[in-house]
Amino acid sequence: MPRFQLLTGIGNKLQRASFERQVEAQLPSLVRVARGLISQPTDAEDLVHDTCVKALTSFDSAKFTSDSKFQAWLKRILINTYRDQYRRAQRSPVRSIDYHATSDEHLNVIELVASTELSPSEIMEHRKSSSAIQNAFATLPPEVRVVSVLFLVNELSYKEIAYITESPIGTVMSRLSRGRKLLRDQLSDYAPQDNKTLVDAIDRSNEA
Repeated sequence: MPRFQLLTGIGNKLQRASFERQVEAQLPSLVRVARGLISQPTDAEDLVHDTCVKALTSFDSAKFTSDSKFQAWLKRILINTYRDQYRRAQRSPVRSIDYHATSDEHLNVIELVASTELSPSEIMEHRKSSSAIQNAFATLPPEVRVVSVLFLVNELSYKEIAYITESPIGTVMSRLSRGRKLLRDQLSDYAPQDNKTLVDAIDRSNEA
């Protein structure tokens, strides 16, 4: 093998290894989004796995000018994969992914947001209220849920969400407004004072 080809091959391998490390570093962020969209942990993990496979497959054509663009690109792949899976699930007579049911045996998206140390009794109350919020997210229409999760849970800006979802900012704002109202209606009878992380975020988003 000519020296030039050998060096090129080594360089490509090093670049791919670096790319894989970048993708791996974004796994927590991708899991956070996936768990907001799909309640069942195993299905959310599958969504993240499929996202990573697609990202690695696109290695040769992937070019980014900043880390933020790279992160947004990964989230765009995840959102588009979620959309494809949801459409297939809607067409299939056999439900392959549970987009609505929650599992008390696992941390849900709201528990990913909370970071304070809780006593055993507080943990029980925290899980009850977290489950209520998770169930409220599960009632949102898919596109409204996407925007609501990216804004309320992942704290992305309108501009970032518009880029990730490939939607006009006006559409993002409209969907968020609808999602915020639906969530507030769902949670109006359940908002304990010791666990208002998402409830407060919903209120603050009125001022965004």
